[in-house]
Amino acid sequence: MSPPIEALGAVGAVGGAGAAQALGAASPVAGVAGTSAAGSVSPAGSGGFAATLATSLDQVQALQSESARLAVAAATGDLTDVHDYTIAATQAKVATEVTVAVRNKALDAFSEIMRMQV
Repeated sequence: MSPPIEALGAVGAVGGAGAAQALGAASPVAGVAGTSAAGSVSPAGSGGFAATLATSLDQVQALQSESARLAVAAATGDLTDVHDYTIAATQAKVATEVTVAVRNKALDAFSEIMRMQV
């Protein structure tokens, strides 16, 4: 059974908590900026920023893998509900877009810091 459309949620939460819950995982980028899926500030994790980032990237990869698996199932005729693929593809797309946006902001911040040092 696919999650309802409302589960796609806001872009800031990478598909919302419902998007990741469809795969049985936590929100992909929930802890990256120090926020939870609900947008509240969370305390520093025990694994640190690098571990949180690695976990988030793994979860984005899981969304993309699930989308690819469902695409193959749809192409071979094994998928009973095409909506499952459509939702998984949208979740993977949004997660990827947010990951790229976070990367771009980090690069911009790094470049700005380097300019300040000159």
